[in-house]
Amino acid sequence: MGNVSLINHIIHFTLGVLSNYYNNIVPIFLLYQIFDGYKFNYKVVLKGEKTDDIQMDLLLFSLGAISLRLLK
Repeated sequence: MGNVSLINHIIHFTLGVLSNYYNNIVPIFLLYQIFDGYKFNYKVVLKGEKTDDIQMDLLLFSLGAISLRLLK
């Protein structure tokens, strides 16, 4: 997994959970991903000082969002 931090994954999952309660989180998160991806030319970067994995970010956000539905 390289440099991609566990804290980053936890934050994205938590934001997904919170998106069930605060609808504004979804568009803000997607805009953030667009701007964040621009820094890395929208490529997955797993090695180096700065890393980015947009697909993993979106997956964890989505898993957080549906986790409450599965628990109900």
